[in-house]
Amino acid sequence: MIRRALSFALVCWAALSWSAVATAREDHGALTFVAHEAEVADAHVIDVRDLQSCAQASLPGARCLPIRSLVSPTDGLVGFHALRWLLGTVGLSGAQTVLVIGANARDVRTVGALLYLAGQRRVRLLDKPFAPQSDDPGGVARSLSREVVFTEPMRDKRLLINRQSGGAPYTDLASFAEAVERGDKEARLLLP
Repeated sequence: MIRRALSFALVCWAALSWSAVATAREDHGALTFVAHEAEVADAHVIDVRDLQSCAQASLPGARCLPIRSLVSPTDGLVGFHALRWLLGTVGLSGAQTVLVIGANARDVRTVGALLYLAGQRRVRLLDKPFAPQSDDPGGVARSLSREVVFTEPMRDKRLLINRQSGGAPYTDLASFAEAVERGDKEARLLLP
């Protein structure tokens, strides 16, 4: 009887240990900066510039998801339920590697942080403003309905509801993205 109990305890401990290691491995490198778009050849490209600029010229296969559809100067962030629905309208389930490109680093980092918090498995951020070439194809606007369901679990442990929750709170998404990329495991985004 004792042998069975010890065996069961050992199996449970091993399963929990493996799960914790697997979770840590999955998050390591989940959000990183890249110097050139060619470094992420197999990624789904999300262009966060305005819709007209994206539709005129972007990377091949890029989907247009203007930052204004995710963040507004007056209303703040969209809710995470709406965000995950929006990500499904550009074909993201959360399992893909995504390359975020845009007109400026702040917009790219902001959207990258939102994708990371939403649960996107691997997020790559172009570390320079995207400059389309004259022969680049236009990006494709998002669908009006979801193409796929975004299913990856949120990284809600990276969110703080109020200052009393502890951690090192960041109040803006761009700074939060930089902290995560540096490997700051204590970085948290303070929600308003």
